[in-house]
Amino acid sequence: MSLETSLQACFERAEGSTFVYFIAENFPAFEGHFPNNPLLPAVCQMGLCADAASRQTGKRLEVKSVLRAKFMRPILPRTKLRLTLTPRADGKTLCELTDPVNGQKFSQMILSFKERSK
Repeated sequence: MSLETSLQACFERAEGSTFVYFIAENFPAFEGHFPNNPLLPAVCQMGLCADAASRQTGKRLEVKSVLRAKFMRPILPRTKLRLTLTPRADGKTLCELTDPVNGQKFSQMILSFKERSK
C-alpha cells in the first residue's frame, strides 16, 4: 500500500473546511519512525494536508512548497485529529492539525499545493 493510499485510509469525515482523520496503531510509517517510540513523521502530516486539500477542491493535489512548519506535539498511534485548511491572500494555505477533544495543536504549516501530474 502506498503512503498516499495509507493516508487516505485515515480519513473519517469532512466538516466544511475541517477534516477528521484517525491514525491507527498499524499506520505503516510508525514501523520506522521510530522503533519503540512511534510518531507520525512530518512528511505524513503534510500528506494529510494534501489529502484534505484534494478532498476540498476535488483535484489530486500535492505539496508544492512549505513556507513555514511548526510541530508542537507528537502525533502518536491511535490519535484522532482535526485538520483545518484556511486559505490566505497570498495563495498559500494555513493548515492546522489539532486534537478534536481539547483543541491543542499538534502542528501548524503554511503550504502551497499543485495539481498532481498523474
